[in-house]
Amino acid sequence: MSRILVLVTAAMLLASCSTDEETDAGGGAGGGGAGGGEAGGGTAGSVLDASLVPANLRVNVNAIALDYANQTLQVNISSLDTTPRLATYNRDPGLDVEGYQAYRIQEDALDRLFLALAKESNDGTVRAVTVADGGQFNRYFGGGVYERTGSFDRPLIGTGPGTGQVSYAGGYSAVTNVGVAPPDPLLLVPAPLTDPSLLPRRSARVSGDIFLNVNFADDAVNGAIYNRMIVDTSAPLATVILVAADIAANGTFAGKVEYNDVNRTVVGDYGGIFGGVSANSVAGLVHLIEFDPNLQNEQEHGVFVLTQCGPNNTLPICDDVAPF
Repeated sequence: MSRILVLVTAAMLLASCSTDEETDAGGGAGGGGAGGGEAGGGTAGSVLDASLVPANLRVNVNAIALDYANQTLQVNISSLDTTPRLATYNRDPGLDVEGYQAYRIQEDALDRLFLALAKESNDGTVRAVTVADGGQFNRYFGGGVYERTGSFDRPLIGTGPGTGQVSYAGGYSAVTNVGVAPPDPLLLVPAPLTDPSLLPRRSARVSGDIFLNVNFADDAVNGAIYNRMIVDTSAPLATVILVAADIAANGTFAGKVEYNDVNRTVVGDYGGIFGGVSANSVAGLVHLIEFDPNLQNEQEHGVFVLTQCGPNNTLPICDDVAPF
C-alpha cells in the first residue's frame, strides 16, 4: 500500500527533492534532541491545549509545549524521533517561513529530521504549530496543534459594510512529505558508503499568502491560500480554496479544502480558532492530502496565525475590504 513516491515535475527534480511516503498514525514514542542539540526533559513552555483540534489536523501529534517569546519548543509526536516523549527542538532562524519560527531535531544521521513551524498572534491570544519529517522507511509523520488563551469574544454585530463581516490576511507556511534528499546541509552526515535506503530526508517547506472572509452574524468562514510555492525549490503550487464552514459557539471552525478548479476537487481539511478582543486574531492548521496535480500521494501540514484587517493589520490586501 505504501510506497516511495516519485516527483514528476522537472523543477523539483532539478532541486533534488523527492515526494515521500504516506503518513502513519501509529509509531513509537516521540521526543529528543535536535541536530547539534541535546534531548530535553523539562518544559519549553506551557503545553498547548489540543482538545479543540480535530484528529485529521492533529494527526500524529500528541502534545506541544511552546514558549514563543523565548523561542523554545518541545514536541511529543507518535513517531521515531528520539527518546524523551516531550522532545526539545532547536531553534533555526535560517528555516523561518513567512515569519513563522522554525525548529528542528535529528538525533543522529540515520534518524528522522523533524521540522516545525510556529507562530503566536501579536496580541498573544492564539498560537499554532505544525511539524513533520521528510520521510524514511516508507513512512513520514506529521501534524499540529492550535490553541487560544481566554474565551471567544464575538465582534459586535450591527448593520452596514464591515459590521459583523470581517477579513483576516497574512502569511502561510507548511511542511510536507516532499523530502529533500541527502546531501543536504541540514541533514547529519552518515558514514561513507551508507546504503541510501537507510537515509532520512528533510521536509520541504511551503510558503504562501492566506486570506479569510468571516461573517460573525452567519457564523461562517471561507477563504483561499494563494501565491503558494515550495520554498526549497521555488516551484509554484496551485491555489487552494478553504470552503465555507460554520463557526461553532466556542469560536472554532473546521472545513474542507479544494483546488481552485472547475472540478472542485477536495484535497484536504482546515480548521482553526478565533481569539482576542472582538476576535482580533485567528490561528489554524491545514492538512492537504494532495497539493499539486502533478504529484502523487503528496501531503502538506500547514499553519496560519492571522490578524483581522483594520488598525492592527494594514497589509495591502486589507485595503480592498470594508472598514471594520
